[in-house]
Amino acid sequence: MMDMEKWKDLIKMSAHYQNQDFWDTFMSPENAGYNKKHSFSGIEREKINRFLSAQDIYPRCDMYENNGSIIIEAELPGVCKDNIKVSLTKNELIIKGKCSSFHQHFPYYLKERQSRSFEKVLTLPVPVDKSSIVSSFENGILSISLPILFEEEEIIPIFVKSDEKL
Repeated sequence: MMDMEKWKDLIKMSAHYQNQDFWDTFMSPENAGYNKKHSFSGIEREKINRFLSAQDIYPRCDMYENNGSIIIEAELPGVCKDNIKVSLTKNELIIKGKCSSFHQHFPYYLKERQSRSFEKVLTLPVPVDKSSIVSSFENGILSISLPILFEEEEIIPIFVKSDEKL
């Protein structure tokens, strides 16, 4: 059974995480470096930092192999195709964009969707043929097909000499 002090600490911690200002600051790209180091404590902070440094949260993506290609699908509901930029640098695919949900000329009674910019970097697991990449955007899903580059490994013979030390 949990003692009263632990209950108080738990309630205090949960109240902190329920505060909208906390999450707005935590999710803000401008404060990403600070938040990864200071928002949580102890083991909890270490686990979250490991997760956040490994991937950005938005957009949610799937990456899989199909018919000799790496397929990446990213959920981008409400984003206009013209506001999406995709690039490839070495073995990293970068998806950048912005979505705007604010209309100045409307009086809002409820505003839950936020306008935001995003950037997601995905590390490709294998080399790809950079000249044959194709993409499409339909029903809020960005699909990118990156053909896997199958290179023949060069075999280099190494001759062994006897009676000589290195």
